[in-house]
Amino acid sequence: MAGAGTHVLYYSYTDANGCSSIDSTDIVVNEIPRLDPGSYGPLCVSASPVFLQGTPTGGAWSGPGVSGSTFDPSVAGVGTHPVKYSITVIGGCVTDTTIQIQVNPLPVLTLGSYGPTCVTASPLSLSGLPVGGTWSGPGVSGSSFNPSVAGAGTKRIYYSYTDANGCSSIDSTDIVVNEIPRLDPGS
Repeated sequence: MAGAGTHVLYYSYTDANGCSSIDSTDIVVNEIPRLDPGSYGPLCVSASPVFLQGTPTGGAWSGPGVSGSTFDPSVAGVGTHPVKYSITVIGGCVTDTTIQIQVNPLPVLTLGSYGPTCVTASPLSLSGLPVGGTWSGPGVSGSSFNPSVAGAGTKRIYYSYTDANGCSSIDSTDIVVNEIPRLDPGS
């Protein structure tokens, strides 16, 4: 079996009269290039599209979430996706390789419900799941909500969480803080 390179092929023929002839031709065998599609991910489903860069350049990408040379995790969806890089070299030889791109889900948050409460009430303890996120908003300090600091009205507070994969979610809940009624005992 011949390897890559230029090879000379000979053909000889002797006819019935004993006359012989020989001729040759060159055959070029192209080497199949080693492909390096690169490495991508894992990605969060909310991540921006990723530009795919394979070497040698000039190949074509295909697979779930692929458009041209871009992989969009939100289009591919959560899961492990086979993405193929293929290239055609001179002479029509095609080679390809497939990589797997992992797309992780966003964390699902549970915030609970709070209130209504009075503006003079004691601070409320906030608990969000998964544990370890961050609360923010009017009247929030750490994981407590202080109605007197927030003031009367409907107050929107937020809980954000980033999981071990680096995927983040944020959600909100409203707390109604009621004003203390003003009493008029009369005169």
